Amino acid sequence: NLDDNQLQALTADTFHPLTELRTLSFATNQLSALPPEVFDCL
Repeated sequence: NLDDNQLQALTADTFHPLTELRTLSFATNQLSALPPEVFDCL
């Protein structure tokens, strides 16, 4: 859960080590854009 962490950006390799991740919440953050490949490893 990454809710309410004031995130503004994610890099393309943010989730690289989390290949088993199934659910993720970004509510109440300030993300305006994500790299196209950010979820490729999931």
